[in-house]
Amino acid sequence: MQCIHSVQLVLLDRILENAWIRFDAGRIEDFGQGKPPDSVESFGGVNRYLAPGFIDIHVHGGNGSDFLDGTPEAFLKIAEYHLSRGTTSLCPTLATTTYERMNEVLSAWEHARTRSAAHLLPLHLEGPHLATSKAGAQDPALIRPATDGDICWLVEHAAGISQMTCAPELPNALSLIERASKAGIVLSAGHSEARETEAEAGIERGLTKVTHQFNAMTYAAKSGLFRKPGLAEYALVEDKLSCELIADGFHVHPTLMKLAYGAKGPGKLALISDALAGTGLPVGSTFMLGKLPCKMGPGYCLLADGSALAGSATCLIDQVRIMTTDVDVPLVDAVRMATHTPAKLLGIENGHGEIRAGKVADFVEFDDQFRVHRVWAGGKLAHSN
Repeated sequence: MQCIHSVQLVLLDRILENAWIRFDAGRIEDFGQGKPPDSVESFGGVNRYLAPGFIDIHVHGGNGSDFLDGTPEAFLKIAEYHLSRGTTSLCPTLATTTYERMNEVLSAWEHARTRSAAHLLPLHLEGPHLATSKAGAQDPALIRPATDGDICWLVEHAAGISQMTCAPELPNALSLIERASKAGIVLSAGHSEARETEAEAGIERGLTKVTHQFNAMTYAAKSGLFRKPGLAEYALVEDKLSCELIADGFHVHPTLMKLAYGAKGPGKLALISDALAGTGLPVGSTFMLGKLPCKMGPGYCLLADGSALAGSATCLIDQVRIMTTDVDVPLVDAVRMATHTPAKLLGIENGHGEIRAGKVADFVEFDDQFRVHRVWAGGKLAHSN
């Protein structure tokens, strides 16, 4: 039996001061306040925060590697980097690529996930069935509508796929959404020209989420005499949709972060890193996103020609900090958006995302400057500063 004591325990609705938590065989046993019970191994938290391990449902890479590299070594290198920053579970996310490449990456995931200290969850496919006009940093040469053969492949490989981002207005997209969602894949609207009617049609078929809210989507615009909402506004008011948010301070202005938080609340808003291979590298470093050359800016990633932002250069601990300090969100809500909400979106909340007896013992310990000190994954100390 192990015990962490003298911490501020971050629960779903409050912070428990001078707290302790016991865990054994990778699961939480109990927790409380005051003097800790006896245990075989004890860790003092010197009044730091102890939160559930972060769950990143949209992350492409880090520390020089991308999941599209398609090797177990790349998977393990990325997972280790994000684990050191408090992310104990992550969905390896693939930018637009071919189905042949997806097959190869799935094989690498199978080999890596049993060797990783972090939980390598099933993949998130961000493309290729997107709107070319909203490609952003996706390779437009590979973007296209789904074929029936593509949909059959997705259904067949659904056990290795947690989510798929698609544009619901494309030909055959509604069939993709319906069949893939019935197979257990979470369908998300993104890189899309969809407006309210197309989004509603997607929801009727199984669409439940929007990819990186405010980025690569439609906004309110005039249609004839009248202004009509785009996907950005519709997602904020439609309770059937949850939203991802890149809270890095670059992709989304703090005022828009406040708007998203006020509209969706912590239970429908999931923080995502959208981190690329350049995350953790010095400014000016170059790297690839699929076939697209990119470079590191001061705190963000962009295409090598400087024409557009690519993904983020942050981890979830950075976004929890930004939501707390720059957007004035309570710490419990910021942590919830990086833990319980993504767990619920993926349907793994019974085991992950919360400090509760019986759940997996994934923890991140950090101080009031949001510096990560120690990380536990599955009850094992996986990182220590």
